[in-house]
Amino acid sequence: MNPVDPSSTPNGWDRRRERVARAIERTALLLFAQSSPDDVTIEQIAAAAAVSIRTFFRYFATRDDVLSALPRRELERITHLVLARPRSETLIEAFAAAGKDAPVSTEDRELMLLWGIVVSRSPEVASIGLGRSGAAIADSFRLIVADRLDVAVDDPQTGALAAALAGLVLHTYTQWVQDANRRPLGDALAEAFTSLEQLNVRRVAPRN
Repeated sequence: MNPVDPSSTPNGWDRRRERVARAIERTALLLFAQSSPDDVTIEQIAAAAAVSIRTFFRYFATRDDVLSALPRRELERITHLVLARPRSETLIEAFAAAGKDAPVSTEDRELMLLWGIVVSRSPEVASIGLGRSGAAIADSFRLIVADRLDVAVDDPQTGALAAALAGLVLHTYTQWVQDANRRPLGDALAEAFTSLEQLNVRRVAPRN
């Protein structure tokens, strides 16, 4: 995966494409929140968004891609923030700091609330979108792990660590949405990553 650098300046065409994509995404999430995503067709989404079916497919290959758009977009942003962290930081420190530096836009916060309703009502359907995001983000995290630990991208250790980090982010993100955004997402992410460091210093007492 080659995530788009969020610091780059979009041109007019890019901004228009983003507006259309967000409009389709918002419309789909509204429909998903009103009923099960399984009951919503692409034709219904396109009609409600006032676009043609052909236009829908220019932005999303499937209905499930709409569900994965928001988490993938936010997690890609975190990836770039981690890559920008000082080399003196450990892998976990870089992820924790990046989490703190990842504010959520007002537009995406509103989308997250809708997304949270969909997850709570149809968790089995929403998990498909999260699964797609997790696979894509794990691929991106491989680059970070390899770079920070100076190991090969295709090393099994790299893949295992990347998958673990992606899983932690997805879990934290999902929990944050389900908790109705009671605190900043960055704080939740930073806390989750910091907790990993405790695995090296804490001993969990065995159950009797």
